[in-house]
Amino acid sequence: MFASLTLSSSAKLAFIGLSYVYIAKFIDTLWHGIFANPVISFAVVGLNILAGIAQFLFFFKLKTAKSENGIWWNIAGWSGALGALINIIPKILALSVLLQFYFTIDLIKNSQSIATLSPWLGAVMLFFSCILFFFLSAKIRNNQAWAFFIGATGYLILAVTFSMLLLNLRSGLELKWQDGEIATSLVYFIVSASLSFLCIAYFYARFIRYDENIESAEYNEF
Repeated sequence: MFASLTLSSSAKLAFIGLSYVYIAKFIDTLWHGIFANPVISFAVVGLNILAGIAQFLFFFKLKTAKSENGIWWNIAGWSGALGALINIIPKILALSVLLQFYFTIDLIKNSQSIATLSPWLGAVMLFFSCILFFFLSAKIRNNQAWAFFIGATGYLILAVTFSMLLLNLRSGLELKWQDGEIATSLVYFIVSASLSFLCIAYFYARFIRYDENIESAEYNEF
């Protein structure tokens, strides 16, 4: 089944997953606690994990989108794929709590740190992936270079936002967007989240009807 998955279909799945994550987070931000019911929480978290897997599959397929990938193309692909997997870690921990299946007590005790560090590291790795793909695509004059640049912009916005959360965690405060505890306002979160969503959604959308191969005779290694 995975072998038959195309770059276009994986982009479609990633786009759908991204849209779901944004809508769910937006609803939870405006009406905090609306997903408090255990059954609803299980469904929301489970779909979040599937959305992360869809993102992983896209970057994995993108990594193999050239017949002669080269080391830098592979590095960019693996960076995006691993970044997507790192983003799933807090969701897996949340799911384990809902199922009352605890890996270790230490993991649960440090869940707040993990819930902040993982999205930041994931966003940084996804940004690095897209910006490296941008330089490689621009080098071979590929028409998807602009899409990679827009995607990198979206992940950079996320990285900056999560950096603020990390600084807030270092200060010893709880991580609550609703209380404006990142030295900013709820408006900032809505605007930044919306901008990052639009950029990343555009990035995935550009690949939904794209050829499976990204080739150019002018491609050379760095």
